[in-house]
Amino acid sequence: MSFAEKGPEINTDIEQVAVDNAEQEDQNEVFKAHVNGENYRTVSWYSSFALMFKVLFSVGVLSIPGVFAYVGALPGALLVIGWGLYNTYAAFILGAFRLRHPGMHGLQDMAYIVGGAWYRELVGVLYVIGYTLVTGSGYIGTATAFNALSEHGACTVWFSFVAFVISTAVAAFPKFGQIGVVAWVGVTLLYVAVLILTIAVGAQDRPFLAPEGVTDYGYQVVASNTTFITGMSACLIIFVSSSGTSAFIPIIAEMRNPKEYKKPIAAAMGLLNVTYLVVALVVYRYCGIYIASPALGSAGTLIKKLTYGIGLPGLLVSAILCQHLAAKYFFVRILRGTEHLQTKTKTHWITWLGSVILIGIISFVVAEAIPFFSTLIGLVGALAYAPLAIIVPMTLWLYDFGNYRKGNVAKKSLWFFHVLFIFIGLFMTVGGSYTMIQTIIDAYATGSVDRAFSCADK
Repeated sequence: MSFAEKGPEINTDIEQVAVDNAEQEDQNEVFKAHVNGENYRTVSWYSSFALMFKVLFSVGVLSIPGVFAYVGALPGALLVIGWGLYNTYAAFILGAFRLRHPGMHGLQDMAYIVGGAWYRELVGVLYVIGYTLVTGSGYIGTATAFNALSEHGACTVWFSFVAFVISTAVAAFPKFGQIGVVAWVGVTLLYVAVLILTIAVGAQDRPFLAPEGVTDYGYQVVASNTTFITGMSACLIIFVSSSGTSAFIPIIAEMRNPKEYKKPIAAAMGLLNVTYLVVALVVYRYCGIYIASPALGSAGTLIKKLTYGIGLPGLLVSAILCQHLAAKYFFVRILRGTEHLQTKTKTHWITWLGSVILIGIISFVVAEAIPFFSTLIGLVGALAYAPLAIIVPMTLWLYDFGNYRKGNVAKKSLWFFHVLFIFIGLFMTVGGSYTMIQTIIDAYATGSVDRAFSCADK
């Protein structure tokens, strides 16, 4: 038989191998491509970008300019760049680990491979606590926006409750592909609001919040009065603002082609860190220490209403995504491996809707019941996000490349680099926790702690 005659057979064999590989890859995924007509893997890489970017781009961009006052412009910029580069690298570690170990839905699955059941449970608890409390933070951010627009027209608790109702209703759509449009809306509107703020503070004659007669606005290249508490607070807040990369894994699990994970991660982290750096430097340069918290109120009453009006959906979408992420952890954990995971049975809907509503209720109650909630978020950042974003990714890399310890100089250097960051993660966990606990103690000592379920303007 000639080569020309064998050609069709060879092509058929190649096509069959490709089909077999695709089917095998699909079987390895938690969500299969098609089960009884249901397909969870509908997210394109550019929709994944919007989801990833929006999970991170929220209150962080509004808090970073204020913490520059703790350390100064240069150290603040270096912290944004340094933690931005690290968190980007850690995100790629997670994506690559998932590619090498099929079937991963979340960070807890990866932890199970590395450390067994106890590691999975620990990571799972930290993950749920982290995203549940960030959901509550989104409710409070939305309530702050309602307060700004209505000039505190109602009790803040009611505004938070409205945020809870809307967020729960939208988060209840079971697929990331169904809330991708919402993510794009949130990204676009909040980004526009931040751009308006950045331009407005540069155009004003003096900081809106600066007292009359003050000409020194406190801008410093390097702050002269930084303490361990203030320095650690700045480091922690800047780190947390880009550290939610553990959310990327469930998003990748619902991509049409999970192998394209590098595209959305590179685009999301690149845009995020450039935006953080530019906004923080500009707002701090023109406002100095006279920066509102959140920063949208730094350019006057009119601009505050304008930016909150435009950015309100963006603040709410952050709560929606985090609520969806926390709920999906329980949903997958309970129904994984059963027909109910993708088939729309009664068990499917009870489990999914129950998870969404439960996370929403806990987020709302905790956010309103704890009078030092904003500081609690910082504490959770130290206790949850430092391990999730620093320690866990490093242990994953060491699991796959532990043999580098006995390799050449380059491989040994890489091995020591990842071990070093485990210790940095431990320092961020312990040092950050101490800082936040001390901040809570100081707040009680000065009487600045609010009461539970306060109606006060926030």
